[in-house]
Amino acid sequence: MSALDIRGLILIDTAQAGLPFALAPLALLDVAGMSPLERVAERLQRQGVSALTVVSEESSASRRYRPLPQGIVCRSAARGRFWRVAESAFNDLAHNGADLVLVIRLGAYAEVHFDELVQFHLEGQRRVSQVVWCAEPLEIFCLTASRRNDAASLFRSRLAHCRCECELFAHSGYFNPLAGPRDLRQFAIDVLTLQAETGPAGTEIRPGVWVASGASIEKGSRILAPAFIGASSQVRCGAVITRCTSIEHHAHVDCGTVVENSTVLPYSYVGAGLDVAHSVLGMGHIANLRRGISVEVPDKKLLGQVSPAWRRELLRVAGRLPGRIWQSIFGDVPAPQPPLQEVARQPSPEEDAMGRPAPALGVSPRDAKVAGELASDLAVARRYGNQ
Repeated sequence: MSALDIRGLILIDTAQAGLPFALAPLALLDVAGMSPLERVAERLQRQGVSALTVVSEESSASRRYRPLPQGIVCRSAARGRFWRVAESAFNDLAHNGADLVLVIRLGAYAEVHFDELVQFHLEGQRRVSQVVWCAEPLEIFCLTASRRNDAASLFRSRLAHCRCECELFAHSGYFNPLAGPRDLRQFAIDVLTLQAETGPAGTEIRPGVWVASGASIEKGSRILAPAFIGASSQVRCGAVITRCTSIEHHAHVDCGTVVENSTVLPYSYVGAGLDVAHSVLGMGHIANLRRGISVEVPDKKLLGQVSPAWRRELLRVAGRLPGRIWQSIFGDVPAPQPPLQEVARQPSPEEDAMGRPAPALGVSPRDAKVAGELASDLAVARRYGNQ
């Protein structure tokens, strides 16, 4: 493959399947530390593709969880112009000296041996070759760059057909349709159990347990193989992560929670003392695979989102800014704090001017008196033990 200039063109549009609650196609969601897009890009580069271009719709490109790896050109397409931009990107690659262009629409994830596909294409002196898996055509093509009319017919039909006959290249390796949350979960299982050629994007700290950089695993928590803990994520004391669970980057699993055979999406918070199994969680939703349903969880203490660290740092630093600078950035000025001497001379909020306890905020003196009588006449018993 080194003697030829081979370029890659990866297509991602919102017509592709995703989670019911996802803001992006499944190709952009992390699975054991890397998205399918990153895994395909890495595979192409490793097998000799000299340059990669990704074309994605604006609605999906703007919501990526993190930027693409270096050396990859990303072209954004407005809704309704996706295939025009894809065709233009192909023409640019051909104009810039490409001999062959590998066109891949994600979607489905397949670990194709692209060097063998190129060899198949060249030996038959073919114009367009298409990959099939178990007699099912995949949206993976090898095109001779000089055949722009063939490419135009392919893009204008949205990869449905070509004006020339496509030669079929049989793929017998790993394949996942990535058509929904069940496929996303199965992909994580296959990566963690090494059924796929691609692996977890972390360091294997002990057999079957991978941890990415910056992850925090508190003392008292348990990580049972196989499992993945993503970059800058947090597993609190008493939590248990087990049975092919994948905790993606910046996710937070709180104290005492058990997560079994599940995927926790990036920047997701899972509350304390919960049992989660056979699910995909994130963005305030949970998709349970056994029941086949997806529900929204309005209580942020159970399932929420983790604020990015830069936002917390910004608020921390902004709290020390002078009033005028704060106003120019945030639009309002913090109320000035009274001198310490005045605060010391003021009566305590729990006491009135006569030194008597003041009623609670928003409670009338009469209601406070009734509440005090009830509290003195009733005993409160807890449900569990002598607590």
